Amino acid sequence: MPPRIQPVFTIVLSLLLATFSLGQNQRSGASPSSVNVTVDVLSNRHRISPYVYGVNYPPDTNYIQSTGATTVRWGGNATSRYNWKNFDTNAASDWYFQNRPAGDPPLYQDSTQFVSNVAAAGGFPIMTMPMLPWVAKDASSYSFSVAKYGAQCGVNPYNSDDGNGVKTDCQTNITGNDPNDAHVPLLDQPGQHDPPGSVYRSQWAAALAASFGSVPHFYDMDNEVDIWSSTHRDVHPNPSGYDELRDTFLTEARGLKSWDGKAVRLGPVSCCWWFYWNGANNNDKAAHGGEDFMPWWLNQIYWSDQVQGTRSIDVFDFHAYPDTPDTSGWTLAQKQALGLRIMRDWWDPTYKSESWIGTDQWATQIQPLRNYPTRIPRLRAIVNSTYPGTSLAITEWNAAVAGESDFSTALVDADAWGILGRERVYASTRWVAADPSNPNHLSLALFRNYDGLHDSFASESVAATHNADPNLFSSYASVNANGKTLTLVVLNKDPQNTAQTQIALNGFAPAKVTTYTLSPANPNKIVASSKGNWTPTWSFAPYSATLLVVNGSMAQTPDAEWDPNPDTTMVPSGKKVVLHPKVISGSGTVTLSSAQSDSGISVALTQPTFSPGQKGAVTVTAGKTPGFYHYFLAGTDDSGVTQSQGGWIVVGNPPATLSKQGDKQSGAPGSQLNLSATINVGQSGGDSQGASIFFTTDAGTLSSRIVTADSSGKASVVLTLPNKAGKVHVTAEAPISLGHASVTFTETAK
Repeated sequence: MPPRIQPVFTIVLSLLLATFSLGQNQRSGASPSSVNVTVDVLSNRHRISPYVYGVNYPPDTNYIQSTGATTVRWGGNATSRYNWKNFDTNAASDWYFQNRPAGDPPLYQDSTQFVSNVAAAGGFPIMTMPMLPWVAKDASSYSFSVAKYGAQCGVNPYNSDDGNGVKTDCQTNITGNDPNDAHVPLLDQPGQHDPPGSVYRSQWAAALAASFGSVPHFYDMDNEVDIWSSTHRDVHPNPSGYDELRDTFLTEARGLKSWDGKAVRLGPVSCCWWFYWNGANNNDKAAHGGEDFMPWWLNQIYWSDQVQGTRSIDVFDFHAYPDTPDTSGWTLAQKQALGLRIMRDWWDPTYKSESWIGTDQWATQIQPLRNYPTRIPRLRAIVNSTYPGTSLAITEWNAAVAGESDFSTALVDADAWGILGRERVYASTRWVAADPSNPNHLSLALFRNYDGLHDSFASESVAATHNADPNLFSSYASVNANGKTLTLVVLNKDPQNTAQTQIALNGFAPAKVTTYTLSPANPNKIVASSKGNWTPTWSFAPYSATLLVVNGSMAQTPDAEWDPNPDTTMVPSGKKVVLHPKVISGSGTVTLSSAQSDSGISVALTQPTFSPGQKGAVTVTAGKTPGFYHYFLAGTDDSGVTQSQGGWIVVGNPPATLSKQGDKQSGAPGSQLNLSATINVGQSGGDSQGASIFFTTDAGTLSSRIVTADSSGKASVVLTLPNKAGKVHVTAEAPISLGHASVTFTETAK
């Protein structure tokens, strides 16, 4: 590090880099019996989204208030066929494709009342807007009548005529069933010749908009669309295809915005790791340039929105259940230990999945470290590099490996709430809300209502590093807006050993501290201590989650909060990406003074000074080895306060390249010219056939904007020159996930 950095900052920054670097103490660390925790209130500062502490299906509104839950989602398989007029739904493959009333518990009967009730309780409802064309016609019909479709492999134990839609060989699905048996059409808006009983999204959205009122109008665009052909095969028997999922989303998301102008649309609501990267149709990937599904989908949405001139997606949403190995035959202790380490699946690039993902060679040929999920940084890097300004949500997650009632799951949930805030997730909802009789429901309260007075984990996340084994210990810290309260959650996940811990608070002068503890000693209660004087020496009991609420003050208060913009992104190996640091609050000017990173990337301060309304520039050059690389930037504001910010640079495969045919042509004004761009995928991991190329022009018109390459990788367009003489520039762009190569044509109208 250059000598101009203050010595104390050098020490802190070195510690932070050591903590986050690949191969450092994420693989191994100090025993929980001897731990050092360092909280730095001027490092990695960012606001925790208020929408991150959410759940699916709490039993009632009292649960929202007692736990402090924020977002409350009406989601899951049954919501894909909910009829908002009669309050009925279809259980899909979860229960013999049977219709049933939706209201269990009663909060989930009337969708419009659900929205208003959640909002009135202080929550933020997320409604699922179905994109399938069918909804339940009543509360008792079903899709596969034995009398109509013949004997079946399984039947509803409560109705011998209600089959599971599988023939008696127990392998072959029944096809060609009539969706009208159990459904009525769900249409966008009324038409002249609609079938009897039709239900309309436009009317539903208008009713929901009124119920949302002043809270954000969150809508999940259906649920786990990538597995419709499994979950909802009675009405969608064909595998979900790339094009279908793009086109259906664009149609319904744009329609929704016209019916509810305040709609915040979440998509694609993907189910799971394999389908992040693959469509349900095994041939689809090869027909679309070999691109992984979710990056392809987001790229297509982005380009389509550029053509349209307006956004159709606001939040990129996926489900993130950490995959587990087969635990049959495992002891309870083994399952508990697995659960307590498995949340590393979300954030740690040194954690190789212990499931099938850890050895799989087929899910993706494009993603780096494909056996190391690192879901949140990976997906944030994809989103930030593909569609800037798009937030990230996880609307289903759960890792109750040892069971919902086991105390280990309380620690797993606490780990999850801490990770979600630290890793800059915009919104999340646990599947499902933890049962009020189980200890893990108090894990949410520990962050959101630890004292029963609705005091919560503070809103500004700050660095809380430690030298312990992450399988056995976690720490998360935050400060409040005025810098006078610091909150620190410490998880001792070791079932046997007390964690003898030294806590250093850098940049914060502590005075008094109160602790709030959740432990097996009192599994159904958060136990508060008396307020006492701060001490740096602590003992944390085995299997405990402890919140320290520290009163004091920050030694220095920044006059400008800033962000790397983005903090995490993706770049092809050997290429460059520019971060544009910006002031996000305050009025001061910031000057970056240093950059450090893991080996494998280099970071240069190309425009180190920035102020409100004027961005800086940091150029990151990727090396040749794909992977996850951490970096830190140090910046000092006008008041002399030095902060550090860091993030991940995800280095992908070498990029594809484009060549151009038809450059430097000329023609009369209004005449047409033939142009084409050919993609060479090289070592990008993709295929040339079926790759999409995006064309733009600064004058004249193009016959197409998003063009699919042929078997030779060529994508062709016709340029109609403008009606006046002059130069015309046409740009062709390759897929973003394949490196986003571009070429520019210069044509002349004369």
